[in-house]
Amino acid sequence: MTPYVLPKRKIRHLLAWALYVWRRYTKDIHIGVLLMRMRLTPINWFTLLALIAAGLILGLPPDPHTVQQLHTSDAAYRLALFALLIPYILIWYAGFYAFSKLQEYSRQLKGAKNEAAFQRLTLGMGTLAFSLVIPTIVSLILNNIAMHVPPFKPAAVIISNYLGLFPGMAAFLLLYSGARMLVNTVRGKKPPFDVRWRAPWFLLLSVVFSHLTIENEYRSNPYHLGVWLLLVTFIVPYLYGWMIGLLCAYDLRQYARTVKGLLYRRAVWRLASGVVVAIAGSIAIQFVNVTIGQRVSSSLVAVLLVDYGLLIIVGTGLALIAFGAKRLKLIEEI
Repeated sequence: MTPYVLPKRKIRHLLAWALYVWRRYTKDIHIGVLLMRMRLTPINWFTLLALIAAGLILGLPPDPHTVQQLHTSDAAYRLALFALLIPYILIWYAGFYAFSKLQEYSRQLKGAKNEAAFQRLTLGMGTLAFSLVIPTIVSLILNNIAMHVPPFKPAAVIISNYLGLFPGMAAFLLLYSGARMLVNTVRGKKPPFDVRWRAPWFLLLSVVFSHLTIENEYRSNPYHLGVWLLLVTFIVPYLYGWMIGLLCAYDLRQYARTVKGLLYRRAVWRLASGVVVAIAGSIAIQFVNVTIGQRVSSSLVAVLLVDYGLLIIVGTGLALIAFGAKRLKLIEEI
């Protein structure tokens, strides 16, 4: 069967129509100003993005190749997507709820020495919340385009993979920066970071991740990248982001141990524990999706079990962050 490719004339007409609509309805309005005028709260953003994602997941036709690979029917596949959509929406809500609570708390710290640190943590949490939803929406659109235009599939896979990588890494960098700023606000001697017992575990994780990723590339070419390009632009950034995320978790735990005030310490400890669990769960999801996701994708039950297990971990971490930030806000109001 010959793959369908859009004629160049039709592509030009679509681009011209899109440009006309953009100029007609956004005249003299910068997109950033437009978004600022909307003044959406984190929960509003969650509602909007969740509705878009749910509409795409339930409305777009399933990929026949995926349905055949899972040995199921269209109706069963849609039912499985609906079952998987529920925990994803709960995770997204937990992320944006944690973002909103950190935002509320950081706004109460005007003039405090840890104000800038919590603002940076809030920005990192917001980036993490959006990085959970935006790549999913874009990937759904790209995969649907690739289903109708098969030559576009490699580009869709590459874009989706990088969207799953760089927003999360940016969130880890912002969270780490905020955690370092918090640690620097504590007086006294700070315990040094002991790499003797931690570095070997991360090196082992790096070796296993690199081996499985490159083995997948040689086996079925799921990433559509050359080995060196895969190593430099995919494997190394993933490992760097994980290292930054783990260092962020370590710094937050150190801050929670040294900060003064029993109630404040407990709230910060809950917040720090949530960040630790959320980062660990995010790393586990990325590890599974990149390395063994191709191996369990032939079984619908295995896909649901793996995704449910990992989402529970991330959801627990995000819930702890939200409760910790809420407790900090209540302490600040006393």
